[in-house]
Amino acid sequence: MRADLFSRDPLCADCKKVGRVALATQRDHVIPLAEGGPDDETNEQGLCDACHEAKSLAEAQRGRYGPRK
Repeated sequence: MRADLFSRDPLCADCKKVGRVALATQRDHVIPLAEGGPDDETNEQGLCDACHEAKSLAEAQRGRYGPRK
């Protein structure tokens, strides 16, 4: 699944949103599996290491403290 994702879209999804260009190195679930997201191509995106780490930290905090209000 990872190789298919990177062959379809080799760039980091979050970097593209802000005008940066970086290669995706991590297969990421847009909606985390722990929050009910499916493990298929409808719920995946490629992220660079930095963006993946930032997203993972935010998800961990949300898991501990609940969603921000």
